[in-house]
Amino acid sequence: MVKSKKIKKNKITKIIKKSQKITKKNSDTLESLIDLGNSFLEKGDILEARYNFVEATIKYATKSLGFIHIGLFNLKNGDLIAASADFLKAADLDPKNPEIWLNLAKIHFRLDGLSRAFGYSQKALNLSPNNPKALYYAGIIKLFQLELFFAKKYLTEAANSKKDPIYPFVKFYLGILYAKQGLFLKAAENFRAIQSDPNFKDISTKNGLCLQNNLGMAEYRLGNLIGAEKTFENITQNADNIDATIWINLAMIYWSQDKIEQNLSALRKAYQIDPNSWPWIKELEEYLKSGQDGLKEKMQNLLKENTNGKNITMFLGCVIPNRYPFIDAASRHVLNEVKVGVVELEGAGCCPAPGVFRSFDIKTWRVLGARNITLAEDLGRDMCIMCNGCYGTLNDINTDLKEDIEKRDYVNDKLKEIGREFKGTIDTNHILWTLYNDIGMKQLKKKIVHKLNYNIAIHYGCHILKPIHNKPWKDNFEAPTFFDDIMELTGAKSIPHQDKMMCCGAGGGLRGSVKQVADDFTRDKMESYRSAGVDMVVDCCPFCHLQLDLGQVGINTDFKDKIEEKFKLPVIYFTQLLGLAMGLDPYRLGLLRTPQPKGIPPFIPVVPMFTKFIDNIYF
Repeated sequence: MVKSKKIKKNKITKIIKKSQKITKKNSDTLESLIDLGNSFLEKGDILEARYNFVEATIKYATKSLGFIHIGLFNLKNGDLIAASADFLKAADLDPKNPEIWLNLAKIHFRLDGLSRAFGYSQKALNLSPNNPKALYYAGIIKLFQLELFFAKKYLTEAANSKKDPIYPFVKFYLGILYAKQGLFLKAAENFRAIQSDPNFKDISTKNGLCLQNNLGMAEYRLGNLIGAEKTFENITQNADNIDATIWINLAMIYWSQDKIEQNLSALRKAYQIDPNSWPWIKELEEYLKSGQDGLKEKMQNLLKENTNGKNITMFLGCVIPNRYPFIDAASRHVLNEVKVGVVELEGAGCCPAPGVFRSFDIKTWRVLGARNITLAEDLGRDMCIMCNGCYGTLNDINTDLKEDIEKRDYVNDKLKEIGREFKGTIDTNHILWTLYNDIGMKQLKKKIVHKLNYNIAIHYGCHILKPIHNKPWKDNFEAPTFFDDIMELTGAKSIPHQDKMMCCGAGGGLRGSVKQVADDFTRDKMESYRSAGVDMVVDCCPFCHLQLDLGQVGINTDFKDKIEEKFKLPVIYFTQLLGLAMGLDPYRLGLLRTPQPKGIPPFIPVVPMFTKFIDNIYF
């Protein structure tokens, strides 16, 4: 201890002597002012350091060096606006200095001015094309802009300079890039490559903590639950200043193994750190006590009649009750939140499917669909439809029979045999239209209580848009935005991607007749999602949902030699995500269930949607 104090005293003495030596020199030179400022910085005298740097800019206003150092001073002290102004002045005086432009790129990256930051990185690259730091900044800026093709290009080039100090940071962000694309083997490989690097080795530092979190997350997404659990338990036992994200990640690993008590404990710790990180602690405890019976009771208590507002009857179709009942539950809870009264459509049959039945016998198809519509007419309520195919059938039939007397007479002649009659007194609406138009965007926005930080891929599907003559959004069918608009109310960002409007692959009986061709369609969609780096797919049709969910299982088997890595992209029905933003707990929305389903939907786990890779390292 005595020796340590002596060393510290000697260091301070040397700094003082250095300051005195500089002061004795001509303190009016630019270099001496900069040296003096730096010496004051070394001994922690911030005010004197700043004074000398400012003096350098005043006395040598035509030289860039003073502005660079006051810029570095302000950058270190977190005054990014002032630092930007300083470096811009330096750039005016010395526009061919790539370090000036790199500091401007760094500043505006931290200010979230990504477009401007990229422009500055390009100026640096123009001056120094092989500069690893310039390539690094260009790469991470493109990564955060989700332009992953260019991000990979720049970061891969930067990674060629293995001896440059920037190399471990490049590998870190290459890992993040691959994680965003669902290439978790590559992500883990890049993270492991820097485990022993001094910048990332210490788990008590921010960088070390981020790296270990991401390694654990990569293991989790690869299915190595035991390894992931060990990694996160090591973090919680040995790291300092653990934020809520770490505990939530560990909780989801526990949940995936049905380790419910450990899950609850981890989520409680996340809640203690940040109540907004997991606001559903009470709901979780209630769910664990009451289980499916409790969820059923909540469903039974939902609003059935709104005397001053909208009332509908739900048409479930076939796929929802048989495959994805949680889509039904999530949709009813969301409608309840916006005060829509919902009653059952007792006795409803298959819609019937537009891509199959209509192809063989259009008249019988029309009669069967009309029968379903008459059930809603008896209730005096518009029909709310949650499936694109069902919507395509029932909306087409309802429109045709209202407009064509001959068709209506034929249908009613057949319906007379079972004591029914089509009157044309109700509307047949997709649930998206019910929310978008009948409730309206302003009212939906008022219901949002949690902003969701997700990058999502929107899948519209085919029958919701075409044929256009009887659709409410017929003026906007080639590049529709209504679905994107609703989902972005949640705070999620709809990411543009190739093949956005392409069929999921299942339509027209293709999945049932030529499954491999259907899966080939879906593979194109999945490759598009992977390239875009989205967190999940959000759809509005249970049949598309089936193909995008179960279809990934088929792709991973049938096309295993043609894909880089297995697809494991969560697929979410839009009311599940909308409900989450409205503050509804994930148990009612069918996003978290215990025990874990085996051999039943969802086939691709959605639990990972609540976890997070961490990318805010210090450099």
